[in-house]
Amino acid sequence: MYRLLVLFLSIALSVSIAQASNDLSGNSKAAQSTEKYHDSVSVIRKMHPEFLNHKRDKTLRQGVRTEENSLKGCVNCHANKDEKTNQYHPVNERDQFCSTCHQKVSVSVDCFSCHRTTPGKGASL
Repeated sequence: MYRLLVLFLSIALSVSIAQASNDLSGNSKAAQSTEKYHDSVSVIRKMHPEFLNHKRDKTLRQGVRTEENSLKGCVNCHANKDEKTNQYHPVNERDQFCSTCHQKVSVSVDCFSCHRTTPGKGASL
């Protein structure tokens, strides 16, 4: 019975993630770009915690500091601006980039207890 429940919950979580919108909306760099940056949206969706943890380990333990695939890079590309105030919406704000999928699967976003939720100075859109 326990195995059946675990299987059901795993399938339900996978379906919820798959049903998350494939479209990028808003005025972020990612939504405006015609270039394809990521190999596969489905891979990024499923594997981003592992990618971020791997990058964190390389950065903290090995001192490797690059822009490619950094959390800063994700925020700088995926943050939307409020058209009235010209200020960035935090990516973890309700209905913004990170929070949309996390809301659907009821998972908290804890990256931003330490990291910025909006692009830093000099990040253009």
